[in-house]
Amino acid sequence: MSTIETISQRLTLAFPDENKRSFKAATIIVNVGRLIPASYVYPLPPPSTSEERLHFICFILKKETGIHYSSNDVLTAHNILMGNQAVQDQLNFDCGIDKIQHYLNEYKNLQPQSAFARNFTPVLLLPHRTICSLCNAQLKIIFQSCAQVIYCTKIQPCLLYKADCHQCRRSYRVSSIYLIDQKQTLVTAESQKSDYIYFSGLTVFSKEILICFSSQLIDNYVTFEGFAFATIKTFNRLHPGSENVITADNLARNLQSVWLYYELTNFILMTSKSTEICFPYAMSEGRTTIKGQQSSRAIFIERNLNWIYHVFTVFWSNHESVFGSCKCGNCSKVMIIDGHQKPRRLVCRYDNVTSVFNAAELGPINRGCPYMPRRKKSHNQEPDDYGYYYCDHHRSKRTEELSIETKMSDNELEKYLKYLKEFDREESQCNVGRHDMEERFETKKRSMGFIASFLNCGIIIGFSDSINHEGPRKITDHLLTMLKLEAKLPSLVVYDAACQLYKFWRYRFGTEHMEETKYTRQLMNMTLVTDRFHNTVHTGSLCKTFFNADSEKNKIKFIGINTSIAEQTFSYLTNFKTALRSFSYPTSALFTILLFSFKKLR
Repeated sequence: MSTIETISQRLTLAFPDENKRSFKAATIIVNVGRLIPASYVYPLPPPSTSEERLHFICFILKKETGIHYSSNDVLTAHNILMGNQAVQDQLNFDCGIDKIQHYLNEYKNLQPQSAFARNFTPVLLLPHRTICSLCNAQLKIIFQSCAQVIYCTKIQPCLLYKADCHQCRRSYRVSSIYLIDQKQTLVTAESQKSDYIYFSGLTVFSKEILICFSSQLIDNYVTFEGFAFATIKTFNRLHPGSENVITADNLARNLQSVWLYYELTNFILMTSKSTEICFPYAMSEGRTTIKGQQSSRAIFIERNLNWIYHVFTVFWSNHESVFGSCKCGNCSKVMIIDGHQKPRRLVCRYDNVTSVFNAAELGPINRGCPYMPRRKKSHNQEPDDYGYYYCDHHRSKRTEELSIETKMSDNELEKYLKYLKEFDREESQCNVGRHDMEERFETKKRSMGFIASFLNCGIIIGFSDSINHEGPRKITDHLLTMLKLEAKLPSLVVYDAACQLYKFWRYRFGTEHMEETKYTRQLMNMTLVTDRFHNTVHTGSLCKTFFNADSEKNKIKFIGINTSIAEQTFSYLTNFKTALRSFSYPTSALFTILLFSFKKLR
């Protein structure tokens, strides 16, 4: 029997009434049935019923053919027509999601009491897999919730489905796996390939809008708030009569949270051997603190920040082994260190926070508190107004800080600063000094930006926050941290105050201020020079010879090296100062890692 004869026979069986028999009606029933599957295929959102689904299909048939069909007519025809694959292949009908949504909106106005009309949408987002990755059991697809999909130019309602494995206590979602007992979200290399990114809440992001934001961030320096407001305006202009289902502020908050986890997953999968990563389930939290307590997002980032930074510095310091030699001709030969103060952000005024990571070499280092001060709820002056210069962790300890400060009055501190400057001039025999401790007298304390280490090919291989100041001890701590995290550091180093750093190492190496270890010995074997731009303002004899990149002693090592690569890159990074300042610690550190990685892949 030919295909035409088969279709004719099926049409006769599907529509016994000749007045209702039509090829168009058959194609509508087959194609709409695919877009709006029966409840035994994908459960309808409760409290929708199968009868309401059939009523809606009858409504579409009436609009398209002008003929009234009953629910029984539709059900009978569907079962007969779907019984033959050749018939299904031949019955093609231009009835996409947009047309179904148009009819659904019209049907909703005519049947406002219909639960199906209120809850159903033709956009069905299914789990990324229906076979358990642990026990290989075939899982049943069940309804999860209704949500909204955010695209670059539109917002669409959708239905989310999941597949639960009760034996392994796992729930497979659109782009992740929910670990039921741990209340965590597991993202794998497989789930990351989904076209829709959803972790929790009522908002789903299409992958296109996340990638679009990444591109806008790197090339147009957009912020989350700016991107969200522009996106909402795009929605309103393209769809002027549509309902506002999300505000710009909520979109910015959700975008920030989902984008951070999405790009962090991409970063981890690219830079490490990990094939999966676990996040806290409440990933929609876009704030560092909630009701004075750290959010689960902030806790997750802070607990894993050292490992993430370890992956960052090891991967990029070995990039030549991964991607091959750069086009600069001297790939990974020289390291350039410099500080960048543009992204200065408000930090807690509490000073008595020390780092012991490099205590074996330098002793405890005063780091300062990186957290943001507590915000005022109003502009009114409060009895404890001074406490708002401190974060929630140290607000109660500000009296302790004040009592310590009384041991060294402002007058004595000023004398101490003057002494340091004179001491450095004598010790380094150089006219250039660097001390930023004067900022202790500011009421509101700001960080000093960050210190970054570059390879001469422009790759940033490490950075650290300068909460208090940038000086030789801080630079030494920065380098020791990278060495202990197994970063591959060149032996040739460029720094704008190389003379001071060299003297700091020379006079303190082997003493209690810089004990001898394998890491400090590696520092002592480094060749230090001042970058060509700053060397012009150094007048000391050693600066013009020993620390000069173009001297007879050093020119062979540094020939063809761009010693100003740090300043040039900072000029580009200045465009991100608004975005960097918008984050508080520890999210600021994670965002910086992702931003630097984007810069390298750009």
